[in-house]
This record gives sequence, C-alpha cells and structure tokens, in this order.
Amino acid sequence: MKINFYALIFLLSLFSLGASAQAVPDSARLAIGIDGGVPAGGIASQYVMFFGGSLRFDYPFSKKSYVTLSAGYNEFLLANGATTTQNAILNVPVPPLQTAPFMIGYKYFFIRTLYIQGELGETLLINKDKVFAPKAFAFTYAPQLGLILKSKKHPHTYWDVGVRYQGTSSFYYDDTKYNYWAGRISYSFNL
Repeated sequence: MKINFYALIFLLSLFSLGASAQAVPDSARLAIGIDGGVPAGGIASQYVMFFGGSLRFDYPFSKKSYVTLSAGYNEFLLANGATTTQNAILNVPVPPLQTAPFMIGYKYFFIRTLYIQGELGETLLINKDKVFAPKAFAFTYAPQLGLILKSKKHPHTYWDVGVRYQGTSSFYYDDTKYNYWAGRISYSFNL
C-alpha cells in the first residue's frame, strides 16, 4: 500500500516537472482552511461531527489543472452513548478521535471558477493508543467539488469553498470505514 502511494507521488512529480516548461496562467497557491462535517457509515453511531483545519498547496499543471498536496488535522466529537471502542475494555470512555490526513491530488477547473478534485493518501491516527487501535495509518481517498472566488480587496488572494466525501479504511483489522461528508472554506494566496 505504502509503496503504491510513493510510486504515485513519484509519477505525479515527473508530470509536474514536464508541466513547468509549459506556460501556465497562474502561480502556485497555498490555502489555509477550516474543515467541518458529519461522519458517515460505520462510525456515525460513535461520532456525531468533526472539525479541523488544513493546508493545501496547489501547483499549476496546465491552464485548467493543478497538482495538490494537502495535510490536515481533524477531531471527531463523540455521540451520546458512545462508551467503548472495538478493542477497548468494556465501559472505558471513548476519547475523541484525532486524525491527520496527508494526501496528493489533482484539481481540474471545468468551468472558470468551479472545479472537481480527487485526492489519495494516508491518514495518521494521532491518538492511536488512547483508542486502542492496532494501526496508525489507513488509506484515504477524497473526491471534492469546489468553487474558488477572487478576493475583491486583495489581489492574488482567493476564497475556496468545497464539499467532499472522504473515505478512510479501518485503523482496526476489520471492515469499519472512517468516512465522512465535509465542508471546507479556505483563504488562499499566490506564492
């Protein structure tokens, strides 16, 4: 799994080196965002919502597309009645789940300010020991639809608003998925 992830990073790096020789209309961008959403699937009974923050780096690949790198932090808040995890001792309180996704992706603007984006990567379970998880990393994917708007007050700055579904495989050796629907708003600027 990790070998495939690093191979993907290597291939996208080669493509981006080739793209640097092309004329691109925009420069690289850095975005600082706030994330929030609701869990879906197997963890929806344990966690009611999450909030977090993220950083995203967009590198122009062509006139309408970018290669993206992102990192974030998410904290999942407990639902009422959530008292145990799969591997925890009975009646031990469940702590909030703390994760840090690291992903690489591709963003394509199909209309001037509207884009679709797909990302792949790994999610680190920060409090692995507190939630009695045997695995610290899990495969993650995230399709997204977003809108980017230029800031009227500051040139070369943007507001980026997006909605995504993020799927993460289990941190336990079972088929529970740590999936969620998320909204993101970020402030981005050209580098």
